[in-house]
Amino acid sequence: MSERRRSSLDAWVVAALAAVAALGCNENYFTVDQQPIPLTRAPLGDGTTAGALLARAQLPGGGTPFPMVVDTGSPVTIIGATSPGSGTLTIAQRGFDLLDATAVATATKPLPVRARFRDLGLFSLQLGPVGSVATLPGGVLGGDVMRSFSMELRFEAPCGVAGVAAADAGTPDAGAAAAGPGCSSVTFWNHQGASIGFLEDAGYAVVRFSPFGGGETTANSEPDFLGLQGPVTLPPTRIVLRACAAPRVFVPTEPREQCCARGDEFTRATGADLSLLVATGVGPMVLSQSAWKRVAALLPTAPAMASAPLLVATWPTQIAASWTTMPRYALVDGFDPPVTGDEGPCVDLGRARRIEWTNVQTANMQVAHPAVAACVQPCDTDPNEPNEALSSAAYIELGGAIPVAVIDDAEPFLQALRFDIRPEGPDIDGLVGAAALGAARLELDYLSDQPRAIFSCEPTATRDACYTAARCPRLPDSDHLHLCFGLGAPLGGTPGYGLPATCAPSGC
Repeated sequence: MSERRRSSLDAWVVAALAAVAALGCNENYFTVDQQPIPLTRAPLGDGTTAGALLARAQLPGGGTPFPMVVDTGSPVTIIGATSPGSGTLTIAQRGFDLLDATAVATATKPLPVRARFRDLGLFSLQLGPVGSVATLPGGVLGGDVMRSFSMELRFEAPCGVAGVAAADAGTPDAGAAAAGPGCSSVTFWNHQGASIGFLEDAGYAVVRFSPFGGGETTANSEPDFLGLQGPVTLPPTRIVLRACAAPRVFVPTEPREQCCARGDEFTRATGADLSLLVATGVGPMVLSQSAWKRVAALLPTAPAMASAPLLVATWPTQIAASWTTMPRYALVDGFDPPVTGDEGPCVDLGRARRIEWTNVQTANMQVAHPAVAACVQPCDTDPNEPNEALSSAAYIELGGAIPVAVIDDAEPFLQALRFDIRPEGPDIDGLVGAAALGAARLELDYLSDQPRAIFSCEPTATRDACYTAARCPRLPDSDHLHLCFGLGAPLGGTPGYGLPATCAPSGC
């Protein structure tokens, strides 16, 4: 809740979604080892495993470890309370440790501490279960802490020889599902020094974002030495990405599209445009009923639907949901709109695929016909300079049975999120949770001048399951060495500029 829409806090959940520790007012103390910290997973919510991300934490000085939800969608870091509390909400200076979530303690070997966080202004709030009623977390690690790092998340990493140990029987996090398609982890980096050009040359899909939310809240800070209190101000941390849901299947070796003339980029686009909040404290992709209707209309057959509640730790009640699956979706960068303006993620995805096809064919044709290469389609050239191609957008495409929980458009949980993101951000269609990110590797670089989500895929993932395409820039950065999906400079041209000297027929 920001100053422009300040109101009284009637329930802890409003605070959990809209108020946070006042970082920046205190000298915070972080100690991390910059190595992957193993995580476990909460149940998904539809009866299966591998849902929200769970760390294992404990309070300073030891004590019983507890599961801590790692939630990029929460602006607050919370230590769970045993009762709802009453009166005016205030923050308190507290800390916690993160442990190896898969290790097993013995009488002579305690659980290893992997990160320490001290002197944070935190709320103590009662939390609900996550994924299933048997999984009750003791805290939430939110964006207020994450924004101090470039943080890498792996959802289905290979588990190695040891595999993932199940949570100890009888411990507070025994309801967490450690098993799943792979092993999850989080790594805290103190910076990400690579330029976008370097990352693109290495094949990463860099999806840039502007954090939303934040502002002055109705919660109070701790009293100062004069006994005075002030309202807590939280930073913007919510990450909203553009998505194209249920696009057609694409492979770069397919036959060339027949003439894509100017304007056909809209009629040729497939999929449904969505705006999604990244929330790893939720298991599935969560879509509003209206957004799901747009997606379902594109599917060849109506998917099966099953009713089961969606349980989110920072929401006090069960959320009625219908569960289903989606075959594929893509997250698409949108910070380089063409001269015609923002045309939507599905149009940008179609253009990126056509330009990728052109580059693959160019590489093949240069071997057999060095003087001839494929040209981009007319719909992918600059209207003001038809001899030059537009930039293509970076994207990551994820496929398989993507779990989806469909909720009512008027659901208060969704409306609270929309309320906090507007008016600076879009009216979101839902959330993308940890299970919906599958075999992706995600580094959230909060520290660069332009925050960015850096995507790659696990090395064992097939193209159908996970595929990343780097941006193909028309105007390359000075540090680019290779351009356009790993290729060098086009024949007879400046790197990143123009079209090949001789083109194969376009069909137009």
